[in-house]
Amino acid sequence: MNVAEQQSRDAEKIKILQAELTEQKQLLADSQKNRAVQMAANDTDALAKTENRLEELNANIKQLQQEIALADGSANKTVVVTPVPPPIANAAATTPQKTATTGPWWDLYNKPPQAAQ
Repeated sequence: MNVAEQQSRDAEKIKILQAELTEQKQLLADSQKNRAVQMAANDTDALAKTENRLEELNANIKQLQQEIALADGSANKTVVVTPVPPPIANAAATTPQKTATTGPWWDLYNKPPQAAQ
């Protein structure tokens, strides 16, 4: 694939993402209007559904903005690595534990011999 073809594909991708972003923003505005009406009507069931929808739309918008930034090269995708502290030595963990001894290789259940009756 040559550079011109890749640039054309990238431009088309950005155009599609921008259209989707515009649509999501319109849905967000409509949902915010619905929320205002539901709050005025004290409709708690519908309000809860609308609140969930608003969270979903906000997440979609954020994701689309990130995708657009990556596609046009204005942002680099970063990976956040949080350091993990070393485990703290525990006195109970450092003391040797007494382990049960195993029986002969042929004793599948590792049971002590039973006394003769």
